[in-house]
Amino acid sequence: MLKALFFSMLMLLAASASASGIAKFKGMDGGKPYILSLEYLDQKTSRIDMDSESDTTGYLLFNNRQAQVVSSYQGNTLVMDLASMNQMAQSLGVMKMLGIDSETLLVHVISMKATGKKETVAGISGEIYNIIWSRNNVKQQDELVLSRSQLAWDYTAAWIDAIDVVSKASPSIKIKGDELMSKVKKDKLGILRFGNRFQLVSARSMAINPARFVAPDTSFNIPGLTDLLGNL
Repeated sequence: MLKALFFSMLMLLAASASASGIAKFKGMDGGKPYILSLEYLDQKTSRIDMDSESDTTGYLLFNNRQAQVVSSYQGNTLVMDLASMNQMAQSLGVMKMLGIDSETLLVHVISMKATGKKETVAGISGEIYNIIWSRNNVKQQDELVLSRSQLAWDYTAAWIDAIDVVSKASPSIKIKGDELMSKVKKDKLGILRFGNRFQLVSARSMAINPARFVAPDTSFNIPGLTDLLGNL
């Protein structure tokens, strides 16, 4: 009895530990390719870094329903709270850092139907959906690949939470597509690919140092920062 209880506890611990991990994505934004990585400690604690070759520097931190932008300025590290600088979020490339194509910010999902076809993305099997959506009353059609893989759901849950935090912190950024998000969250489906705008490159569960999700301790201040931000 005690032995069975001991192994049951180990299985529960293993299941909870698997919630953390890292996923890498690629896609297109404004006709330009990008690569980003998402590290997550749990659904509400994550970090998004752009590929080193990207023209967007820095990274985003999400913790306790707050978002911070960590970037470099003249060789110094600058940490800014996203909620207090929502007017310049777009200028900082925040949406690109979330892997959201600028053309899909205002999305209205018209229909989403399973095709019955399968597709494997980065080693994870998923089901192909035809999704018809519109932006500014212009209809578009894409393939959407969703998976019931626990690994895919873990990173998707962290990614969706990050988008929600940004949307609430920055009223100037309007992110729609509730129909899609509702289905994904209800059925716990991981997003493997959305057309050529967003696609999983690799994903794995792993333990990550919690320090990776803490902003650098810096007291650096930029003279005239308020004026600078107001002009962006």
